[in-house]
Amino acid sequence: MIEIERLTKMYDATHGIREIDLTVNRGVSLGLLGRNGAGKTTLVRTLIGLLKPNSGKAIVNGIDVSSDPVSVRKVIGYLPEVFGLYNDMTVYNTLDYTGRLHRIEARDRSDRIEYLLDRLELTEIKNMKTGALSKGLRQKVGFARALVNDPQVVFLDEPTSGLDPIAARGIESLIAELKKDGKTLLITSHIMPEAEKMCDCVALIKDGRLIASGKISDIKKKYSEPAVIVRLQDPASAGQAATMLRAMLPGVEATDSTVTIHGADPDKTTLMINRKLFEANIPVLEIRRQESSLDDVYFKAMEA
Repeated sequence: MIEIERLTKMYDATHGIREIDLTVNRGVSLGLLGRNGAGKTTLVRTLIGLLKPNSGKAIVNGIDVSSDPVSVRKVIGYLPEVFGLYNDMTVYNTLDYTGRLHRIEARDRSDRIEYLLDRLELTEIKNMKTGALSKGLRQKVGFARALVNDPQVVFLDEPTSGLDPIAARGIESLIAELKKDGKTLLITSHIMPEAEKMCDCVALIKDGRLIASGKISDIKKKYSEPAVIVRLQDPASAGQAATMLRAMLPGVEATDSTVTIHGADPDKTTLMINRKLFEANIPVLEIRRQESSLDDVYFKAMEA
């Protein structure tokens, strides 16, 4: 649904995006991650036709962004970080106005609006002015507006930024529903735990360049240090276990009832560790692979 080849949009010698190559398949939710100013919003604005690239190619839903940006904007949904609702317009009229801009026929427009109001739990406030709503509700209205034309590709710029935990969870639920509907989503974020919940794949952008992209599990394998966690039944045996394992493996640490072996390949060492501890009569409660968070991986990638 999104194909990008060597896409470049520079404002000056330093700021912008440089030679981005990226593909987002149909029905995939991709998180575009990076620091503020890394180029995330510039990439999104270029993909939706608001900025003209200096060079390269971008295809969105089969449409070339450079040659036909107007057609691109007709078939996508876009929720900007600052979603710019008209404060004196009601929720219903906001969605109706958006539908008119998309030239949706009156009956189809009415049906679509009622569907979105129900699905996003906005029916009870449809006659309220958007300026009187909380930020979480305004975010929902912005979300509904982005979906009025039933787009197959949806761009979300920091969709949970500044929201309280309950409102953020509501937005995450909406994104999960869109994924079930087969929508393709590109989500910019700098909140790693939320990105990990919302996205199937990630693309890491640094100083305008794409430094890594792929499934979250693959990115974790690339940047995280493998480790094995051994949880012991008797905390007093942690020192003995660590001493024994240090004779065979590097990077062994003991804390309370847990021994951590950094740099160990879990697939190769788990059985050996379990056998050695069993032979030493040290009861084991659990041996597992240490899972790195996306947050950990992000920092390692950005520092590389």
